[in-house]
Amino acid sequence: MDLSQQARDVLDVLGRSHRRPGARLMIAHLRGRVASTDPVIAEAVRELIEVGYLTAPDAETIELTAKGYDAIQRAYLDERR
Repeated sequence: MDLSQQARDVLDVLGRSHRRPGARLMIAHLRGRVASTDPVIAEAVRELIEVGYLTAPDAETIELTAKGYDAIQRAYLDERR
C-alpha cells in the first residue's frame, strides 16, 4: 500500500519509540518529531486510521494497531535486506 511521506514519518516515529501493538502516543509528541504542520500531521494520522494502522481513542491520542505493528516490522525487515 502506498502511503504519503508524512504517514510513513508517523509510522517511523512509532517504530522507533513505541514498538508494540496497543502503544499510545500523544499527538503533541508527533508535533515535536515530525517536521510538518498540524493539518499535515492530522491528514497523515487520518490516512493511517483509514488503512487500519492506527486508532484514535480520543482527539489527542493515537494507538498502534496489530496491523500497524506488522507494517512497521515489514518496513524494518525490508530495510535490513
